[in-house]
Amino acid sequence: MDFSELKELIRILEQSGLSELEVEENGRRIRLHKAGAVPAAAPLIAHAAPVVLEASHAPRPLNAHGHAPAAEEDPAGGLPTFDSPMVGTFYRSPSPESDVFVKVGDRVEENQTICIVEAMKLMNEVGAKFAGIVEKILVENAQAVEFGQPLFAVRRVD
Repeated sequence: MDFSELKELIRILEQSGLSELEVEENGRRIRLHKAGAVPAAAPLIAHAAPVVLEASHAPRPLNAHGHAPAAEEDPAGGLPTFDSPMVGTFYRSPSPESDVFVKVGDRVEENQTICIVEAMKLMNEVGAKFAGIVEKILVENAQAVEFGQPLFAVRRVD
């Protein structure tokens, strides 16, 4: 990342409602905070290069009663999930008239593009972290997604 790209990131942060911006490129991570802002839980705003989804077995959020969700409340059904690498808008296809990248029952290979997450008018191709079978698609097309939100439930295959 060069100085002009850094200046552009600062301009974007200043003109947005964001309090924090984090970018990772080629193994280098830059995090910008607005003065006096309380840092959030590391949302990632990435460049337009493909982003690889991490599989998550992280604890799920608590339900309205303050308890961990029961199995029937877990939309992934206990399967590993591919989670959103950033805040943005989830798209199942590269354009409205195109076929979807993957559907339930499809086998995906490691690094295969499985969706797009649009962030700040950048279309970020998202790739699978490992080979597997898509068991569930957990979000609707064009739905806003959060950093770390499960997008796909996948059964691992080797």
